[in-house]
Amino acid sequence: MGESSLGLLKFFVSNLPDRCSSVVVGEFFSVFGNVARVYVARKRDKNGNNFGFVTFKGVKDVKELEGRMKGVKMGNFKLQVNLARFAAENSGGSSAPVVGTGLPNRSGSDAWGQGNVYGLRDGRSYSDVLGKNKGKVSSASVRDGELDGAPVERSVVVPDMIFAFKDLSGLAVIGRTVNLETLVDFDKLLRIARVVFTRIQYLGGLFIMISFPDEPEMKRFLDGRNVWGPWFDKLEPWAGQSLPLERVAWLKLHGIPLNLLDDDVFMQVGELFGKVLFVPKDTDVDMDLSVVKIGVLVGEAKRCNEAVSLRWKNKVFRIWVEEELEDWVPDCLEFEGMWQLMGLRSWKVKKQSKSLLTLMVFHTRLSLPLMCTRIIMFSSHLGIRGWAIPSLLLIL
Repeated sequence: MGESSLGLLKFFVSNLPDRCSSVVVGEFFSVFGNVARVYVARKRDKNGNNFGFVTFKGVKDVKELEGRMKGVKMGNFKLQVNLARFAAENSGGSSAPVVGTGLPNRSGSDAWGQGNVYGLRDGRSYSDVLGKNKGKVSSASVRDGELDGAPVERSVVVPDMIFAFKDLSGLAVIGRTVNLETLVDFDKLLRIARVVFTRIQYLGGLFIMISFPDEPEMKRFLDGRNVWGPWFDKLEPWAGQSLPLERVAWLKLHGIPLNLLDDDVFMQVGELFGKVLFVPKDTDVDMDLSVVKIGVLVGEAKRCNEAVSLRWKNKVFRIWVEEELEDWVPDCLEFEGMWQLMGLRSWKVKKQSKSLLTLMVFHTRLSLPLMCTRIIMFSSHLGIRGWAIPSLLLIL
């Protein structure tokens, strides 16, 4: 399905949280594209759920947009998002023009939106944002971070002149890997493909940024779609675009009955919280069967920590889902971080270092004292900081 004559596309959204305003809904869906208008109904649908409509403009791939919004959660509410039937926007019919919507778009260009850069000026003055408008709210109506029962979100006005990582424009690309395995082993994939790069930086979720020594190297990498095509869902040059909030959550499932320790059960529990990236395959040989750990891609900052009921035959089992508190970073950063710690920032030096270290590790005729001596001499030759030499020895 292509764009309508006005470039608008309307979606029906059901199971919205209680007391959810059109502004909040617009902010939430702005990560998926350029939001033109939002309507939240005061009544409920036939299933007793809150519902509304979200209209996007400039949608180039309808199926991709539908897929990205499938199963999305707003807080603890899993939304049902479908293309609105009989909507004039979806049939190419005429509709009243939209004036002054100005909803911020945080999704980047094409895949992540770029048209309306997130500037926190979505039709409100600075006084409105800071809460200094005429219709002031009495402190009595605000209790424990809530306004009449609805959460109050704090705002920060960011100056328009701020543009972090501006010096990487033309030197870096941003991509979303196809799966967790690709993300974890990404440094190995680059080395196998003999890609010249300077740094890999993790951006959250499945997103990474790759920096290159110069613009020709970056363009050479982008032109090699046959190389990176299997690695990424999307890849584009860094140009100040924003990304949707994504993070990898590692969930511990406590109390699953022994007879229900199955991959399908893990998948179903994980899908309650987001897109499942990892489930253990060999649970039957694990020593500790009281806890199962799975990886899930979530789109909210709140930690997962709640009870889930498993219904099997005529029985109900209550398990607990707890997210690990330690922030996770992919393994592809660990080796890179070690070189930065030792002061090796040149890609050519890194390449020499890794080649020589590999030769040392697999040279079985070298005794340990001789190997240590060679590492010290080798480190001095490359200008590695003295206190970092033990890190090289630990590799062995």
